[in-house]
Amino acid sequence: MSSPETGSLLEDLRFARAYAAERLPWFAPALFRCRIVVTDQVKVAAIDRHYNIYWNPDAVRRIGGGRARLDALAELGFLWVHEISHLLRRHGDRAETLGIVGAEPERRWNIACDLEINDAKWAGLRMPAAYPGRFPEAMDLETGQLAEYYYRRIDAVPSAAQFPIDEGSGVHGRIRPWEAGGEQRLAPLDEELVRREVARLTREADQAGIPEAWRAWARSVLGSRVNWRQRLRHRMSLAVRKGQGAKTDYSYGRAHRRQSVYHPVLPPALSGTRSPHIAVVVDTSASMDDADLQRALTEIAAIIRQFDAPVTMIPCDVKDYEPVRLVSEREAFRINYLPGGSGTDLRRGIEAAVNLQPIPDTVLVITDGLTAYPAVAPRLPLVFAILGQAESYALPPNPPFTPDQVVVI
Repeated sequence: MSSPETGSLLEDLRFARAYAAERLPWFAPALFRCRIVVTDQVKVAAIDRHYNIYWNPDAVRRIGGGRARLDALAELGFLWVHEISHLLRRHGDRAETLGIVGAEPERRWNIACDLEINDAKWAGLRMPAAYPGRFPEAMDLETGQLAEYYYRRIDAVPSAAQFPIDEGSGVHGRIRPWEAGGEQRLAPLDEELVRREVARLTREADQAGIPEAWRAWARSVLGSRVNWRQRLRHRMSLAVRKGQGAKTDYSYGRAHRRQSVYHPVLPPALSGTRSPHIAVVVDTSASMDDADLQRALTEIAAIIRQFDAPVTMIPCDVKDYEPVRLVSEREAFRINYLPGGSGTDLRRGIEAAVNLQPIPDTVLVITDGLTAYPAVAPRLPLVFAILGQAESYALPPNPPFTPDQVVVI
């Protein structure tokens, strides 16, 4: 393909992406995270697990050639949303969980995933007439179900065999040859951040234009986070104020700001630091999987945003590791490795946090709770964030820790 042809093709794809983002703005974080790769190794379009989307140039030209501009944008925009939907729904991860391996199981799974997402009706977008997709009702299957449901039933549908399809590792988890041209590799935390941002925007958007299946998806991604996050924010605010209060007092070492009003009396002035110092101990033992550690980093980013203050993070398994000072959300999201992976004894991490200089106003411990705890509560405010969605978890003992120090997230 000549350079002018490639440039025209990329322009069409970028216009279609912008059009889809304008029509469905809640998908914008995922759409604009994608890199475009043009290759004739895919039939129409495919996606890998790192938001690289692969486009067949002949298919793009066929959709857009000799047609009204708006019609072409509507159909290409549909394909954009279709491909990112596979990643947002974690189809590749779910295929690995089911143990789907081999050409035939992967093809069936691809069809099942299409059935899961194709029943969504998006205003301003429509499936390409030149490449009609699959719908549950056309295969005598119930609409609104998950891919796992369709996968178990596709064998009984004779027409399923006529769909030779492969949309890449973003659907079935198996790397394909054309994915060697992928231009970006995202860390799992980056992928989760995109997914949660789309879910948040979906929840906040006008629900009239969002299918119930996607509203349910957003609820499942965000869960009951509003309630526990408000509670954690409240507990942390109380702990920070309590810790700051222990370090501030009235002193004659500086003049009162309204001294002229009280003359000749010399009133004391409030002295001490008012900037919060927060330490976070993160459980990095073997019982914490990658998803748990990603959630921990997400909470640290939220704390930095809430208090507009740096956070000192201490990874800990059976020993405490070197503290890491994080001054922005971006720094938290950039972390792709935390030391650990052994047993669990967070007493070491809590002790290291208490002994930090300057002394923190409060210490947050993010853990699944499967650890030994200090026999005596530390001298400064301590809050436990227990990962309740971990495979198994436990709560701190009472005493010495009280229920108002524990938030199950």
